[in-house]
Amino acid sequence: RLSPHKLRCAVDYIEENLGNPLTLAAIACAVALSHGHFAHAFREATGVTPHRYVVERRVERAKNLLRQSALPITEIADQVGCPSNSHFSVLFHRVTGVTPRQFRALDSASASL
Repeated sequence: RLSPHKLRCAVDYIEENLGNPLTLAAIACAVALSHGHFAHAFREATGVTPHRYVVERRVERAKNLLRQSALPITEIADQVGCPSNSHFSVLFHRVTGVTPRQFRALDSASASL
């Protein structure tokens, strides 16, 4: 099991490092667990794998940046830790069903109604 304290530490570490490459080993090290034990305990505690959690948090942060800023999509990709704009677009589309550009356009259109 993952204690509530270790889960909070892991989540905080992920949030603080979303703009950087995040590995399972690095997150596990931040909470002083082996990566195998951490991955199993994290999934048991949250219902998703650490990788899936990181992807979802990156997309949520990107959605907020797309809504609240005029930053170029390439800059947003960099800020959420994606190595390239194309990787970011594929990841974003896989999670949301739309590209970042489409998301920004749809969000702008709905805000003006």
